[in-house]
Amino acid sequence: MFKWFKSAPGSTAVGVYLTQSALYGVEEQYPQQVVERPLISGERPAAALAALVEEQHWQGRRLRLALGRQYWRQVQLDKPAMPDEELAQALPWCMRELVDEPVEQLLFDYIDLPPGPQGTDRIAVYYSQRTRLAELARAVSPLCEIETMGIDELAMCNLLAPEQRGLVLHKVPGQELTMTFIHQRQWHFSRTIRGFQALDDETMAADQFVFDNLLLELQRSIDYATGQLRLNAPEQWFLALPRQVTPAVQTAISQVFSIQAESLSNEHLSPVSLPALGILQGAS
Repeated sequence: MFKWFKSAPGSTAVGVYLTQSALYGVEEQYPQQVVERPLISGERPAAALAALVEEQHWQGRRLRLALGRQYWRQVQLDKPAMPDEELAQALPWCMRELVDEPVEQLLFDYIDLPPGPQGTDRIAVYYSQRTRLAELARAVSPLCEIETMGIDELAMCNLLAPEQRGLVLHKVPGQELTMTFIHQRQWHFSRTIRGFQALDDETMAADQFVFDNLLLELQRSIDYATGQLRLNAPEQWFLALPRQVTPAVQTAISQVFSIQAESLSNEHLSPVSLPALGILQGAS
């Protein structure tokens, strides 16, 4: 699992997902119970995180944070020919011409990707502003230690079993629909599928949705991943979608792709809460 910080194991853990509008927390001993804390107007996320820890009496717990998309960026590139331990130190130098901020102000980490079409080793480099992460750490350090800071899309990979080669459709309110290829809990590829914000509309009946365009975009994305990137086709499909549209999407997928998609969300776990559970399950 992608990690920025790691501390020694202690008491039971708590996973928290930081989005632009709210924090979502899941305790290790109660994985189906989600605590939501909206951000008050003008409230800084670090202050909200500290308040959440105090409100839930999580002092002294091991905190695992999944960072929303407002915190990070990703760049993919050929893997430099150097030992892994040297590469981790060389990332700022490798990324100097690929980012629009001074590398001294950024924190970097990377994951290995499947080889490219030409057999070239590839990596995905994730980076975030150092001061934003330090602010989170300072806010909670009087209360508990941060065991892990990770990326939400990587945290989602931990929701699948280690042996599964899966495709995940994930829709968070306010964000575009994303499709992700995951194999052995490793992120391989993702694509944003635009134009489906209506999936969030709880007032619209499921039978009012027309899924032809969605299914066409899914087919195009799969064709690109398996054809251009030469990834293996997913063996299982998983949905992290609003409850009101999940059954209809499952039916549409089964009719076109002849595969039964399994829902990762349920009456207790909404799609937006799943990265909190993923970061909780993935850290060690």
